[in-house]
Amino acid sequence: MVLLVFSVSTCLATTRHYYIAAEDVTWNFAPSGINLLNAVPLPQQIRLNLQWPKTRFIEYTDDTFTTRKPQPDWLGILGPVIRAEVGDEVVVEFLNRTRFPHSMHPHGLHYDKNSEGSFYIPAGGGDRVAPGRKYAYHWFATPASGPGPAQPSSIVWWYHSHVDTAMEINAGLIGPIIVTAKGKARPDGSPKDVDDEFVTSFQIFDQMGGKPAGLFYSINGFIFGNLPGLYMKQGDRVRWYLLGMGNEIDLHSPHWHGETVTEDGHHLDVVELLPGSMKTVDMIADNPGTWMYHCHVNDHMEGGMMAVYTIYRAQTRKCPVTMEGAGFWQDSGEASLTVKNVSGKPITNIAFNSQDFLAPQDLRQPHDARWASTKPIAQGDRQTIEKPWVHSPGTQSVIGWVFFPTSITFQDGTTWRPQSRGECFQVFWRDAQHPKVPALPPVQSEINPD
Repeated sequence: MVLLVFSVSTCLATTRHYYIAAEDVTWNFAPSGINLLNAVPLPQQIRLNLQWPKTRFIEYTDDTFTTRKPQPDWLGILGPVIRAEVGDEVVVEFLNRTRFPHSMHPHGLHYDKNSEGSFYIPAGGGDRVAPGRKYAYHWFATPASGPGPAQPSSIVWWYHSHVDTAMEINAGLIGPIIVTAKGKARPDGSPKDVDDEFVTSFQIFDQMGGKPAGLFYSINGFIFGNLPGLYMKQGDRVRWYLLGMGNEIDLHSPHWHGETVTEDGHHLDVVELLPGSMKTVDMIADNPGTWMYHCHVNDHMEGGMMAVYTIYRAQTRKCPVTMEGAGFWQDSGEASLTVKNVSGKPITNIAFNSQDFLAPQDLRQPHDARWASTKPIAQGDRQTIEKPWVHSPGTQSVIGWVFFPTSITFQDGTTWRPQSRGECFQVFWRDAQHPKVPALPPVQSEINPD
């Protein structure tokens, strides 16, 4: 009877296809070039050695491997999230675009010898995919792959290359697998009882054979607050998937400021991770603010294994204006902002503030941040505001501009002012494919230790 039930369940399962390539890249452990926790320079020993050759798993939309599939920016160096609901088959078509043989080996999922993706005797297919070659792995999410009786509705596993394992993991060929319990998944495989999910991998990347200048104490490949994208709305049910990888110095203790998490019925704010370990914890995001998230091992904190996460309040009132376009990277030296009056009544004037993104988590206040409308804007009309774009120090590397209104005066004499920082903000990214952000990171202003 048990076999019959599992057979019926399998017939109703989904086959999930992934197209993933191994590719050589240049990785920057701190794109801002500074310590974003307190806006000070990075330690001298690593400041000039932030960019290194790495190898990553990159996901594509189909088997042509031409169009990259967008990924959340918080994944960082990690490969794409591979999802399954218990009973599903996962088919990964793997393309090796590097100079060396690589593979894909899953933890937690069921496979036969030809889909193990591990190079040793006895050999199996897919254990060592040569440069330029493809291989299709077939993995299965059995009941033993999914959550146990005391676990939440989804749990996390690893996948990584397993030809020269230690070298490949240190190179960056790692990624997460999330398996959701049968009947508890949305169509995309994510758990129904969760609003936000984040995967964070704590690992010390060794780029110089153990020399201090080559040790990067990272969360998802970023150090000193440079990990972007950890945003959640107040009241959200948040699931954190925690991963540890590395060697004997990779003993980590992730700690959340401002909140607690639940693991197996226990309330905690610190969780222990060993190399190769995987844990899943839940949080109710009920404390608005930007909070530190870091490893609590002293040496790891000093080495930069720190990030921040932001709990933002939902916007409760409609914005009177929308910002529909901006031009500011042209060679002409002119900048422009196009706004539309959606308030339902004429506007006499609007004052705006602007800020610059120099890196995904690095927000700066420029020297000339003030913008203002030049004439009244009728209901439903648009206006383009222009001004010279004067480069502030460092703005040659601006990757995005933020605009938000600071005051709006209507023809009837009433005014609108923001009730919170950046209310009604709009970001215009140099890269149109850049992930959208629901809140703003802190503006970088150096903390005075005195």
